[in-house]
Amino acid sequence: MHLSKNLTLITLLLFITTASFGGGLYTHIDKIWTFLLHYKDGKSNIDYPGFFLHPEGRYSPYKELSATIDAFEEDPSLMCIFPARAYFLKKLLGIDLPKVECPDLEKFLSYVDGTRISIVFADAHINSPASMFGHTFLRIYNKENDLFSFIVNYAAEATDTNGLIYAFKGVFGFYEGKYSVAPFYLKIKEYTAFEGRDLWEYEIDADPEMVYLFKLHLWEIKNAYVYYYFFQENCSTEVFYLARMTIPDREVDLSTPWTIPADTVKVLIREGVIKRYSYQPSILTEIKHIAKRLDRKDIEEIEDWVDGKEDLPEGKRKEFYDFAYLYVRFLFYGEALERDRYRKLYLQALRERSKLGKSEVKKPKRDDPPHLSHDSQRFGVAFGYEDRRPYLDMGYRPAYHDLLDPPKGYKKNSQIEFSSLWIRYFPAEGKVRLKRWRLLSIVSLDRIETFYRPPSWRVNLSLERRLTYRRVKRNFLLFKSSGGYTVGTPLGDVFLMASLRGLSDLRENAIVAGGGLEGGYLLQGRRVSLLINPSAGKYIYGFGSKVYVDVSAGIGFHIATNLSLRAEGEYSAVGNANSSEAKVSLLLYF
Repeated sequence: MHLSKNLTLITLLLFITTASFGGGLYTHIDKIWTFLLHYKDGKSNIDYPGFFLHPEGRYSPYKELSATIDAFEEDPSLMCIFPARAYFLKKLLGIDLPKVECPDLEKFLSYVDGTRISIVFADAHINSPASMFGHTFLRIYNKENDLFSFIVNYAAEATDTNGLIYAFKGVFGFYEGKYSVAPFYLKIKEYTAFEGRDLWEYEIDADPEMVYLFKLHLWEIKNAYVYYYFFQENCSTEVFYLARMTIPDREVDLSTPWTIPADTVKVLIREGVIKRYSYQPSILTEIKHIAKRLDRKDIEEIEDWVDGKEDLPEGKRKEFYDFAYLYVRFLFYGEALERDRYRKLYLQALRERSKLGKSEVKKPKRDDPPHLSHDSQRFGVAFGYEDRRPYLDMGYRPAYHDLLDPPKGYKKNSQIEFSSLWIRYFPAEGKVRLKRWRLLSIVSLDRIETFYRPPSWRVNLSLERRLTYRRVKRNFLLFKSSGGYTVGTPLGDVFLMASLRGLSDLRENAIVAGGGLEGGYLLQGRRVSLLINPSAGKYIYGFGSKVYVDVSAGIGFHIATNLSLRAEGEYSAVGNANSSEAKVSLLLYF
């Protein structure tokens, strides 16, 4: 064993040293070893010290390899703790290791069966801080439609439900991120039933032997943790890293220092490692799809039946009972029905439905998968006039999507922006001003349905140049929160919300507070999007109790997936002071 160990160490040391200096001997054999250590940019991103067998193993894959071989020789039972490393040494490097019995490991491998692997993208869940950008996880399986397959997930161990607290802790790495393995049907229940999120599944063209090594590695990292960072080390980066292990001969990597779930899918698609993809609609999507074939009276009869006011009518169409049993499932998973009541109603609906034969309603389809969405970064240039003064704007946004961006692949009627910055230059005056730095903006304008009435809401935190009642503009820290409802029409969506706002004048350290109403009209189309958003109210503290009016309007022309032309206008008034501006922007997504 010592001779083979020395030869192996010399060979692998040559590989790693050459790789470190950009040589050409870097083969996928040593890539697999560095994958097993989660080694990247000079160190492993595994923060759990028990994962390493050498004190410097986190920073030196060569020292960790040497320590691993020594440790297996001294204590073969360690191969039951690190089976992927043992497999690597035996099968890929040819080192003769003693045989050991690992009953717990064998039980795990029989439990997590499967030779195929997919990456699954779950739609954005804008009401959940951890999933507002969507979520990715891996699925191990043999058959495509097998609900008893297993998923591999990485998530922050967080109990905070406040979005701002979660965002702060997530950005600065206050959470431990853990890996977990769970039955696929539990995720189906959680996402498609409880949270109403559609799923997209992408099968990776993986080597079955690498899938087996990957499953051994899952055993090794079951107790490990990686500190969770909202943009750098999140569900997508860690899942992407694990997926790469199954395709070591392919050069795939993320191109940005931060990663959003859809980015990982796009990279795999672009590199040609995805064999096929499929779509799994949520129960809510299915209900909305069937509801289009029913009239209001049908839905009201079903609601009365669920509430115990009426019996379930007989002799109705197939779609009626399809809606009925899906609706009670939706209510049960949303914890609006007790289990006994749910079982009674569900079986009753199924009995009536079974009398009518095969359904004529096809499953809903979507032609906007996440990998066809615009990229998450955006750069823009604009020309416009502010109170008759010409200006040039330049803007950059690292993430992620607003209501006038191309909507394909994103959650409809929603907006999430982080750190969207616009700088304004007035050439006639030679002055540069801040227009707006939108630190965080989240908007959800879900339509209310006969059977489903989600609230619409907006949260905005920004540093921006705003008009005062003294007819001058100053930089204010603005916080705005709104809540109300959105009604859908054949020509677009109309929303109305109550709104509160608070401003802090950074120059004079003054506080201004007020409230009122805001409303608007939104149309999101393949080629054109339109948003009109007026608001009005009164400042009840500061600004001398003045009335305020803000009106913004914009139209976006989606030239290509990653290119848009936009025209926008704004009008603002505080008391007798007012200001207006208009501009045309060219936006590039990358």
